[in-house]
Amino acid sequence: MDSEDSTAPFSSDTIVSTVTSIMLVKNQFFREDGSLEFEITGSKTLKKDFEALMKILKPKGYFAILRKGENNITLRVGSFDYGKNDRSFKPIALLILTIVTVAIDGYFRTPSIPGYNPVYTIILYVAGVMGIIGFHELSHKMASARHGMKTSNPYFIPGIPTVLPTFGAFISSKDPPVNRDALFDLGISGPIAGLIVTLIVALAGGFTAVSVTMVAADNYGFQSVSVDRLTEFVVLLFNNPSKDTVVTLSPLSFAATLGFLITFLNLMPAWQLDGGHIAGAVLSRRQHYFATLLSIAILVMLGFWVMALFVFILSRRNPEARPLDEVSELSQSRKIAFGGVIILIIAIYFFAIAGNPYFALNF
Repeated sequence: MDSEDSTAPFSSDTIVSTVTSIMLVKNQFFREDGSLEFEITGSKTLKKDFEALMKILKPKGYFAILRKGENNITLRVGSFDYGKNDRSFKPIALLILTIVTVAIDGYFRTPSIPGYNPVYTIILYVAGVMGIIGFHELSHKMASARHGMKTSNPYFIPGIPTVLPTFGAFISSKDPPVNRDALFDLGISGPIAGLIVTLIVALAGGFTAVSVTMVAADNYGFQSVSVDRLTEFVVLLFNNPSKDTVVTLSPLSFAATLGFLITFLNLMPAWQLDGGHIAGAVLSRRQHYFATLLSIAILVMLGFWVMALFVFILSRRNPEARPLDEVSELSQSRKIAFGGVIILIIAIYFFAIAGNPYFALNF
């Protein structure tokens, strides 16, 4: 006798028995679309019970949604196409093209003065920029895998050399986060990883800055120390110019300031930005809606009107990411971490955004 196929879909009776074996069911209904709906009783273990249920249903091609009404909690179970593994060559092609645009940008940002090897400097610059964005996306992917979510490979977006070498990267999720904890982790993982690499790049930028005489500065016309407060502090930490010398910025300092910009914008609690995922895990849907509007207003006031317009337009089409389980609350430690995220946004602005002449371009 052949063994039971582990990939074969469940019957309705099996779904019912599976749900009732894990949760306390008051009533059940068949919906017109073929899905099953259960009225269940809430419990202290509801979050873990739902996670256990999804581990059984997902391999069979089913999903479950947990929602809270005025007087009851409903669980809906239906079939879902989780998609196939991403085998497209587009991510690789975009990665190569982005490396090219970043390298060209690095070439134009490398000072033509003694002390800078153009090839070596460009390689460091590409490593810095791609490292910031790459670790950002890699951390997202690791957080998704930890919570059992399938995601695409990173899609890097080429930029415009001498203006903005890359417009970042993104990964698309093939299934929603299971609960608020997963949504929070998905949002916070990328910016924190990217910020850590940005700080390392900032240190490297300070270390690779070069002090030259005033005469050489006039002859070569290089860019002096004029970036954000944090990067400027790091540059001067490694260089102590005398009255007759000045410090020329390393392209890695610009890479760091770009990393601070990416982190700052991504942490805004708006729409489906990383900060929007974080805020969506903490706030109610109505509160998240107002947080998005507030973020747009703040971006406009700070001069980032292009980003504000981008968020406004796309937030009207797809307001937010929602976890499958919207009933269970976010863990207490993550609620505390949300306060830390707000403090981090303010700190990045005052130390790395405010007064930075590069951001006068108002992205």
